[in-house]
Amino acid sequence: MNKSYFLILFFFIAMNVFGQSKAERDTVYLDQIYKDASTYLVSQRVLEFDSVSAQELMKRFENWGGQNFRNYEHVRTSKTESQITLNYITSCYSIGMEFYLIMMVEFKDNKIRVQIFDDANVYKAGYYSGSTYISGTPSRIYHISSYFKDGMIDYKIKPGLMNALEKQATAALSYKASIESGLDELYQFIKSNSATNAAKKTDDGW
Repeated sequence: MNKSYFLILFFFIAMNVFGQSKAERDTVYLDQIYKDASTYLVSQRVLEFDSVSAQELMKRFENWGGQNFRNYEHVRTSKTESQITLNYITSCYSIGMEFYLIMMVEFKDNKIRVQIFDDANVYKAGYYSGSTYISGTPSRIYHISSYFKDGMIDYKIKPGLMNALEKQATAALSYKASIESGLDELYQFIKSNSATNAAKKTDDGW
């Protein structure tokens, strides 16, 4: 076999290896998670409704809060005539961490604006793994953005116990998806809340 054959063979092998290596990696970017990373704003939406006063929208939101949080009065950190603020916890199971979220909700006739902020991690107690002590984590030290380097997480797609970057990327995407899904559910609840209450009143006499 001549040298040109080996050069061609080497070229195809190298391209195949490079292609497989590239296909086995993916990247999550910071702007996929945050609307404004400088203020830790994860999501912002204006939810619009037909002919519903600000007071009624606030009442429906409080109904949603009462149904979704075990101790809503504790989760609700402030309330004015036109704004409610909540501080609650969401879990990122793949990295074994929980994070605080701040939800700021502003009410006007026919619409509400919802902003959700990453309020950093929840305190995690230390523990023993065999005879080794694993130190705890103080609260509000890490944000989701802390796992990003130069605005990205570049990781191998294949899951594994040692693949920390894949777990961090998965956690960040799940965190974002959970927040957006929660806003979808909030909108549907407020939109249908009046009709639902009317149906219950007819059925049970209240």
